[in-house]
Amino acid sequence: MNDMNRAAISVVMVDGSFRERFHAVDFFGRQTFEDFELLWVEYYDDVDPSLERKLASRHGFRSIALGRSGIYHSSYCFNAGIRASAADLLVIPDGDVAVESDFLERVWDEHVDNEKLVMYVHRHNEPREQHVPETSLEHLRAVARVTNPENYGGCLTVRKKWLQAINGYEQHWVFGQGEHANGRDVYTRFKNLGLHIQWHPDLKLYHPWHTGTLAAASSYRLQQIVIDYRARSLDTSAFEGLDQSRNSAPPSDLTARIEAEQASIADSTRSATC
Repeated sequence: MNDMNRAAISVVMVDGSFRERFHAVDFFGRQTFEDFELLWVEYYDDVDPSLERKLASRHGFRSIALGRSGIYHSSYCFNAGIRASAADLLVIPDGDVAVESDFLERVWDEHVDNEKLVMYVHRHNEPREQHVPETSLEHLRAVARVTNPENYGGCLTVRKKWLQAINGYEQHWVFGQGEHANGRDVYTRFKNLGLHIQWHPDLKLYHPWHTGTLAAASSYRLQQIVIDYRARSLDTSAFEGLDQSRNSAPPSDLTARIEAEQASIADSTRSATC
């Protein structure tokens, strides 16, 4: 940390008690760039004891437990991490990735001369058939491939003030139904704000294969309605986000479209089970 006890970068990772491994903390603990903090935000009450030991062993690494209940809603975790962050530049990666030791240094260099930069990093995934138990960069470099070139949740790097400008991540209930497209929603609002969006051409995240943890594909249909609305309206602010004083109800026509899609999903589900 610098003399003002204010980090240059805040790394925010989120969890809903579903992470089985915490290797990402180890990889971020080996960075050549030292002036950063790492915040691990847990949606529920308890943080895994082995994770707590990892965090406690490193200066500037800590956990935040929100103590919430019900279905995991990652937007609450992201927003809590944004609020608690000490840095002007935030790095928000997936919580189970591996990175090279110069990852944060290269991120910092990209943002130094462009305060309007919003940067995404492609996530390279280890194929299931080539999975090995031990997470090593040597193996992941050799086998990992990009399988989703628009994985906005893989890693976002952006100045905190721009996250504040869009009122953070969307906490509306449609983004809290299992799988989350809140990364695409944030991307859309950044684009509407007129920021400089870049997918880094060669910086990489490595993602070891693991069994799926969340599955609720129908929720994407509801979330896409909100995202499409924002793309057409050029809306920039979350309905329910970082700053409660800025929250507002969705317009009635958008709510009507969400409710109609809900009814369609319910009808399809009933038909499939009859």
